[in-house]
Amino acid sequence: MRATRIVVEAASVRARLVLSAGAVVPRLIERGPRSARIALVAGGALLLGGDRVEIVVTVGDGCELDLEDIGGTVAYGADGAASTWEAQITLGAGARLRWAALPLIVADGADVRRRTRMRLGAGAIALVREGVVLGRSGERGGRARLRTSVADDGGPVLEEALDVDGAHPVPGVLGTHRVVDTVVRVGDRPPASAVPGKALLELDAPGAIARYLGAAAHESPLATVWDQWSALPAAEGDRVAVPA
Repeated sequence: MRATRIVVEAASVRARLVLSAGAVVPRLIERGPRSARIALVAGGALLLGGDRVEIVVTVGDGCELDLEDIGGTVAYGADGAASTWEAQITLGAGARLRWAALPLIVADGADVRRRTRMRLGAGAIALVREGVVLGRSGERGGRARLRTSVADDGGPVLEEALDVDGAHPVPGVLGTHRVVDTVVRVGDRPPASAVPGKALLELDAPGAIARYLGAAAHESPLATVWDQWSALPAAEGDRVAVPA
């Protein structure tokens, strides 16, 4: 499948954008001289066995990008055929990214591999929310292999791997929980967040992870964490609304 590509670069009146649709279609909501807000819409049924979704995001120096998922993603059972979801993100110097992703639902019989790679330029900050739900209602869920890699000019910031299988829960990983919800902020230290029901991990490099494990996505308290951590230093220039 063709990759989805999103590029934001500063311009005098409206940011220069490159939007290329793949399995996921980017839709412009608004933009300013250094900023853009873009919705991500599935171009068809996702994820089926054998699907390969690739999203490539580039945010130029001093620019700001907000990404919003429209509708969650379901990885369907496919008789052992794996599906892949990969995101490659590059932030220039002083760039800002917020990506409010909706949960990935891993249905019975699904085998999905999701990987996020991010490169931070000097002074760049990123805030990303990702969630995984094992199974639809009444299901135990399939298999998910999740990888997250973040690096800056000084080296690795975050390297994380999580392998889960709803049919074979493992003590000390998710155990009996079906939902893992995660908010990651990297590039600086996020503000203190006194939200009950979450686990907080401060990274050695500037950044932190807030995580919730539970039985249902709607019970996650991380929407509050997201709101508290969303106040990133803004890119220069006011946004100008444009037709979708």
